[in-house]
This record gives sequence, structure tokens and C-alpha cells, in this order.
Amino acid sequence: MLEWAIKHHQSSLREGHVEVDQWKGHSIGVNRCRMKMGLILTGVGDKVMRLWSAESYKCLGEYAIPHAVSLIDYDFDESKIVGLIGTRISIWRRGGQRSIFPSREGTFPKGLCLRYLDPEAVVGCEDGTVRVFDMYSRKCSRIIRMHSAPVTCLSLSGEQLIFSSSSLGSITISGLSSDERVATLRPNDRIGVKALCFNPCSSLVFAGCASGYASCWDLRC
Repeated sequence: MLEWAIKHHQSSLREGHVEVDQWKGHSIGVNRCRMKMGLILTGVGDKVMRLWSAESYKCLGEYAIPHAVSLIDYDFDESKIVGLIGTRISIWRRGGQRSIFPSREGTFPKGLCLRYLDPEAVVGCEDGTVRVFDMYSRKCSRIIRMHSAPVTCLSLSGEQLIFSSSSLGSITISGLSSDERVATLRPNDRIGVKALCFNPCSSLVFAGCASGYASCWDLRC
């Protein structure tokens, strides 16, 4: 079924009409781009994030990144942007106010990726763990061992599941509250996973590897 769907999609791209919209959002390259709820958030390259309407391509807000730190990853919802800057978490309110989590030495070693699902932010770390932070108490509530190698990508589901990939190519699914491992997925090409996405509508997990190949799993099977 999956092979048929891929062939059908390829055929549609070759024979169908495709419109491509393009606009210049930053003065230099964009390193991060995420789309949610009809909004597109871009940034990192020139030390600023910009929020765009996916319908009108109008810039709805601009958010500065503090000097002397780099924005590693971010996620957002309708009211705020949650970003991983250096070894700390920062929150940008849509109204413009910004706050940074208090510095606590050893809270997490080195964060490589972040996902946010109210009220929790999940940080994937270099030591193979994920740190779960409560956004209201601003404390680390759980540390979950996911891999024996650095966590490169994360995805969250509304059913309290964490999807994480490692630099060795494996994908682990664990419970967000129970810490119980649900499943392990292994792409045919195990060169580090660079992109990971779970689609709750279709129950499909997509992973893109550094070699240029993509894999897909149906969790209903």
C-alpha cells in the first residue's frame, strides 16, 4: 500500500499542476523552518526569528535572539515560541515579551533538539537522554533514557508519546509520563536521522536520513 501511495504521489507531481510560492524572509540563510496552524516560523541565520502567515506571506512578528548565544531549535503554539538557546530554554510571547529559564548547572548537558506540547518542553540531549521541563514551574520533571547515542530529532504526540532518533539511526518511541519504551524503529539506511515527524491523523512516522533517503512506518500495522 505504501509503495502504491508513493508511486501515485510521484505521478501526480510529474503530470499535475504545481504552484510554488517563494519570498525572501531573511538577509542570509534560514537554518530552521517550522509550519503549524497556518503559520510559518523561520530563523536562526541572522539572529532573528520571523513568524509568517502561510496564506498571505505577511510577517506577523519578529523575535530577536540574545547576543552571544545561538538558537539551536524551537517550537511554537498560538501564544508563544519556546526556544533552546545554548544550554537554556527561552520563551518569546507573541506580544513581544521574552523570558529565560533560570540557570541551573547540570540541568541538561548539551541540548540538540526541542519540541513543545503545552505544558511541557522536551529537550533531546547529547548524552542520549531527553529532559522533560514543566513550563509553568520551570523545572526538569523527568529524565528519560532514549538512546546510547546523541538524540538528533524529536516529535511528540497528543497521546503522551515521545518519538526520538539518534545519530546511529535508530528511532525510539516511549511514553512521556510512564517512561515506558513502546517500540523501536530501524530505517534501512542507518546513517544519522536528520528529520523526524509523526502524523497523528494517519499514524505514520516519517524519518529523513543524512544519506538522502526517507523512511515511513504505519503504527497501525
